[in-house]
Amino acid sequence: MNKSQSLKNIPLLILLLTSCGEKMELRTFNAMAPLHVMHYQNSSIEEVADWNLFRRQLEESKKMGIDGISVDVWWGMVEKDGDNIFHWEYYQKIFSEIISNGLEIIPILSFHSFDPGPNSAFRAPIPNWVWKYLAEKSGLNEIDLKYISEEKGKDDALLYSDEFVSLWADEWVMPQYSEFMEEFLREFQNNLDSFQEINISCGPTGELRYPSYSSHDGGSYPNRGRMQCFSKPAIQNYREYLKADSFIHPSELISELEKGNYSDHGVERLLKWYNLSLMNHGNRMLKECIRIFPETIPIGFKIPGIHWKIADPETPRIAEITCGLIDGTEMNGEAAYSNSLRMVLKDLPLERIILHFTCLEQNNSDLNSDSVKHFSRAKDLVYDVSSASKNIGIKIKGENSLSKNLRHEEAWFRIQSAIEHGNYSGLTIMRLNEVTFGNKLGNQEYSRIIRQF
Repeated sequence: MNKSQSLKNIPLLILLLTSCGEKMELRTFNAMAPLHVMHYQNSSIEEVADWNLFRRQLEESKKMGIDGISVDVWWGMVEKDGDNIFHWEYYQKIFSEIISNGLEIIPILSFHSFDPGPNSAFRAPIPNWVWKYLAEKSGLNEIDLKYISEEKGKDDALLYSDEFVSLWADEWVMPQYSEFMEEFLREFQNNLDSFQEINISCGPTGELRYPSYSSHDGGSYPNRGRMQCFSKPAIQNYREYLKADSFIHPSELISELEKGNYSDHGVERLLKWYNLSLMNHGNRMLKECIRIFPETIPIGFKIPGIHWKIADPETPRIAEITCGLIDGTEMNGEAAYSNSLRMVLKDLPLERIILHFTCLEQNNSDLNSDSVKHFSRAKDLVYDVSSASKNIGIKIKGENSLSKNLRHEEAWFRIQSAIEHGNYSGLTIMRLNEVTFGNKLGNQEYSRIIRQF
């Protein structure tokens, strides 16, 4: 019997051991479910066709070797009718479909909104009752429960985002998050063994960040973004942080940021506080998850790949700064993200935490690229954040940032390279359609990667 034949007979348990006797890290390969299987709130519209397609996608996923399906559990759907009025029927059904196909579930407790507008086929805004409820609890105006931009609108109108309740309102909204998590746990107690992990939404689009490049103001990809700390409770919090009565004027802040002057004394203090506030918010969210959910279930959170402006010679890493991911004191990506991760993970059981990071399919800008002016270093960032997670001692899993990129072979090669040479212990593809019947290349390439690893 030759060596290759004998290896086939070695028990699986032994194959999972390295030569030094340590257990190898098994990677997980997942895909995201649609935002909502029924594209419309009216379940009579295309319900049968949508669910039949979803079942076929699950069957194909199982054949490919996909491990699990992540599902947005929308706060705006489940608790839309009022405080402690929960509707779990849709999630009972979709979880049952996933389990019946032998796949695991990654629930994403989605406290952010998905709301492209009233004409969208699917919407899940923050529950309408939440803003009035929190205003009564806090004594604040509803607008001050939201992120308010440095930029002003017509006639100096405040520009605000309602994608996520502002972190400066955590004192009042955190009990609502906790109630939601506790009710979710009660409702799906019998499904816990099927949960690969539970993800917690910590900001807009489910990511730990400020809405610095959203549509409510002039901040958008690929510009520098906009600071989002001009609500009354944010300003009050900063004054308490400084133990002083001052707050930088928006025009002064904008001027210094656009000059790349992060070390100006007033700007430097503001940016440190801005970053610290976001990381502390993430810590609070994770701490509640750790407290509520059984210790057998890992807890995941996500940060975005803000890859543009990293190499801008005038304002380096400015988009990451306005997003709150780093504070501008450290320009080395690995060191900067290590600093931020230490804050968000302070006093938490690291062995239970999984960081999810987007943009694995993206590349650095080059001289031949149309996006050279964006000064992107996406590929570098993929490895910097991976190294930072290794420094801190937590698992990291990767995602693609845009579905359209999965129509190109180069994107899949970059994803494979990140898994092979980075510290990534898993991959989640956005979305299911892109690796089953909606994208032949995606189906082929994801299947190949799964087989390889």
